[in-house]
Amino acid sequence: MLTFLAGVLLASAYFLLKNRRNTPYLDLDLDALPSLEEDLHTLAGLTNGAVTTGNACQILQDGALFPAMEEDIAAARCAVHLETFVWTAGEVERRFVELLARKAREGVKVRLLIDAMGSSGGDDENLKRLVEAGVQLSTYCKPRWWNLRRFNHRTHRKLLIVDGVIGYTFGHGIADQWLGRGEDEKHWRDTAVRVEGPAVQALQSVFMENWIEESHCVPAGEGCFPEAEAKGESDAHVVSSASGDAVSSVALLYTVAIACAKREVIIQNPYFAPDDGVCELLGMMVKRGVAVHLMLPGQHTDSPFVRRAGCRLYAQLLEGGVRLYEFLPTLIHQKIVIVDEIWSHIGSTNFDARSLSLNEEVGIGIRDTKIAAELKAAFEKDLERSKELTLEGWRRRPWYSRLFDWIAYQVHDQL
Repeated sequence: MLTFLAGVLLASAYFLLKNRRNTPYLDLDLDALPSLEEDLHTLAGLTNGAVTTGNACQILQDGALFPAMEEDIAAARCAVHLETFVWTAGEVERRFVELLARKAREGVKVRLLIDAMGSSGGDDENLKRLVEAGVQLSTYCKPRWWNLRRFNHRTHRKLLIVDGVIGYTFGHGIADQWLGRGEDEKHWRDTAVRVEGPAVQALQSVFMENWIEESHCVPAGEGCFPEAEAKGESDAHVVSSASGDAVSSVALLYTVAIACAKREVIIQNPYFAPDDGVCELLGMMVKRGVAVHLMLPGQHTDSPFVRRAGCRLYAQLLEGGVRLYEFLPTLIHQKIVIVDEIWSHIGSTNFDARSLSLNEEVGIGIRDTKIAAELKAAFEKDLERSKELTLEGWRRRPWYSRLFDWIAYQVHDQL
């Protein structure tokens, strides 16, 4: 019996820990890094991306994402590609099922990729309706006994590509909590970006990676990779990470982008429990004269264990001079980084161990002062509904809260 239990524990540890990416943070020559205003190619190149020019980017806040997506899907002529982590029964699911099924019946190639775990709350009858209408549906890492090696893999990517010329990436899921304006605990706060221009091809490539991996089908033809045309004035680069990568490109992106800052870093993220090195880096940037602002969830969170793991880092952050805020009305779910009011990053990646070292993730970096200003204005509006933490106040927490935070941090990265 002991031998059997030991075997189960070893097998469980193998499936939970295998294929975790390395997430390096501190081995940086800060003085050698350029400003993102002068050189975006270094950041893109280090993270397996390429800078494209001539992109048009539109920021969409909260529930405004869904009408925009629905309008573009309704106008699709050739192909609709949607990849999401959360897919839950409700109004939003119903709307997308009806729309995707109608486009498939019209002859549009509709490919839908959902995560096995993230879609566990979906309506099976609705998914059946999609398949019957002609939607090509794949489930990422669907549990099977012969596929246990991928047990802990998840696609956390959120992508929509329409006809190969319009792309979206976002933090939202297909679920009702993303309706509204982030006004209460039932309506989460989130941010998305709609893109037209050459960067859409890179978003399409990221979708194709997971689609081919899971479906074993290679899409081609109209609506996949049309010739890219300039649509705007934004420089952009797409970054993604996959479970089999040796190094986390998204972790490297966050690290280098922060280290490139000369004046200001703003971060909004729902799950913040990274390696201690992130706190050291943020403190180093403060010492170099960079203002660092970090906004995280307050009591409203769907993952209290990860939040408590992150709380272990708050004292170190505050001691380092980072200004730390908790958003009060609801779960703040957007994954935003703004550097020096010129470069911004929007996507699916959290600042926790799962996103940085295991999940399939995607995001887009945008060099555009107007986009950065719009995102900063939204951050400042969020500040009006937030509470700033102080080091003195944080140190007054009871000992048992500190102990729980310490325990949570020790084990959170194994989940």
